[in-house]
Amino acid sequence: MGFNYEFMTTVLDNIDIGIFVLDANGNYLYVNNEYSNILKRPRESFSGMSIPKFKEQGYLTYSVWDMVVEKKAPVTTIVTINDFIFNKTHHFLTTASPSFNSDGSIKYIFFTQESIEKTSKRVQTGILNRHVITGSIVNPNDSQLDIIAESPQMKQLLEMLSHVSKTDASILISGPSGVGKEILTKYIHENSLRKEGPFVVLNCAAIPENLMESELYGYEKGAFSGASSSGKEGLIEAANGGTLFLDEINSMPPGLQAKLLRVLETKQVTRLGSVVPKKIDFRLICATNDDLQALVNKKLFRSDLFYRINVISVYIPPLCERKEDIIPLSTFYMQYFCKKYNCVKALDESVLNAMLSYEWPGNVRELRNFIERLIISSTNTELIISTVPKEFSIQNEVEAIRAVSPAELPTGMDSSPYYDEAFSLSSYMDECEKQLLLNLLEQRKSPLKIAQILKLDLSNVYRKIKKHNLKFVMEQ
Repeated sequence: MGFNYEFMTTVLDNIDIGIFVLDANGNYLYVNNEYSNILKRPRESFSGMSIPKFKEQGYLTYSVWDMVVEKKAPVTTIVTINDFIFNKTHHFLTTASPSFNSDGSIKYIFFTQESIEKTSKRVQTGILNRHVITGSIVNPNDSQLDIIAESPQMKQLLEMLSHVSKTDASILISGPSGVGKEILTKYIHENSLRKEGPFVVLNCAAIPENLMESELYGYEKGAFSGASSSGKEGLIEAANGGTLFLDEINSMPPGLQAKLLRVLETKQVTRLGSVVPKKIDFRLICATNDDLQALVNKKLFRSDLFYRINVISVYIPPLCERKEDIIPLSTFYMQYFCKKYNCVKALDESVLNAMLSYEWPGNVRELRNFIERLIISSTNTELIISTVPKEFSIQNEVEAIRAVSPAELPTGMDSSPYYDEAFSLSSYMDECEKQLLLNLLEQRKSPLKIAQILKLDLSNVYRKIKKHNLKFVMEQ
C-alpha cells in the first residue's frame, strides 16, 4: 500500500494513547507525541535516554521494562506518574509486549500507555461495556484453577504439591483460618490422576454431631426415625473415584474418628442400618486450623487417625508472613470484582502501601472482602479508590501513611527563601530524607515497614537511618 516512515509516524502521532519502543537494554528508540505529553518532556529529550538512566537520575524506582525483561512475556499493569508541576498524581494503564530474536532473546519492547480516566470513559460510552476488563480473570467456577503465588513460601509449596498431587497419599493441610485451604485442596485434586472424579467437601465444624455420621456414611431406608424412605448415599460413597476433603477435621467427634479410621484401613464403608459394606476408592485430604499434634497430646484427637491422615503435611503461612502475595492477590480481586460489577477501578498508592503494612488477621478471606467492599462502596466517578471505610482496621495504616508529610524547609528558609552560599539542593534533599524517616520512626514504623512504604530495599533503609544517626524501636 506504499506506507512509508513519514506516514506511519503521522499515524502514531495522531493516536491519543502513549506509544513508545525500547530495545532490550531499555534505550528509547521511538516515542509518539502523546507519550512525550504524558511525561511532559520534549520528544528530542528522549534521544540517548534509557530506563536505567532515568533510574540513576531518580525519576524512576519501578519500571514495567524490568518486569518484561524478567518474565519475557507481555505485561499489563497500572503505573503511577507524579506531576510535580501541578502537584498531582496520574494513573496510567500500561501494556508492554516484547518481540524476540531467533535465539529467544528480547529484541524490542512495544509499549502503550493510557490514563485510567480515558479507559473509564471508553467503558462508560459503551466501547468496553461488555465486561471487557484488561487483565486475566480467573473464574472460581472454571474447571481450570489458578493459584496466585508470588512469595517464595507459596512457590515452594506449589512446587512440592505438583509432585505430591500425582500420588494417592493422604494430605493434611494446616494453617490459620482464611488462608485458602480449600482452594489449595481443589488445586491438588485438579492436578491429580483423579481430576475426572468427584470432589466432595465436608466442613466438620458446620454439621451437628448427631447428623455428621449420616452425612458421611449415608443410611438405608428406615434406618432411623425421619430417614428418607429411599435411603441416602453418604459423602464417602459420593467421593468414590475422586477426592474427599474434610475441612476442620479437628472438630470431628471422637466416636466418628474411630469409624473413619476403620474406613481408611479397610477401604470399605457401611451405611447406617446396613450390614453390607461397600468397597470404595477415594483420596483423602484433611484441613485443620488447630494444632492437631497438640490435640493428640491432650487426648482430644486419636493418634492413630492423626498418623493415618498426616502422610503429607502441608502448612499455609498467614498472609502477614508472605507479603509478596498481597499486591498480586489485590490485583486479581480488583479485576475479578471490576468484571463482576462492570466497572474500572484502581487503588491509590497510599491504600496499596497500607495494605502491605497491615497484618491481615483474617488472611486472604479478609483481603477479598476488603477489595469487594471498596469497589461496591466507591462512586461511579471514583476511578482511583483512596478512601477506606472507617470500620476497617486497615484505615489506621492509611492514615498513618498519609500523615507522613514532606520535610519542612531548613531553619531560616520561608516559601520564598534567600538562597545563600550555604544552600545546596543536595543538603536540602538530605534534610527532606531525614525528616521523612524521622516522621515514620516516630510513628513506630519498623525498618521493614518503612522499606515497604518508601519502596526501598531493607538494607538501604538501614543505611539511611545510620547516615542520619536516627534511632528506632525494635519490634518485639
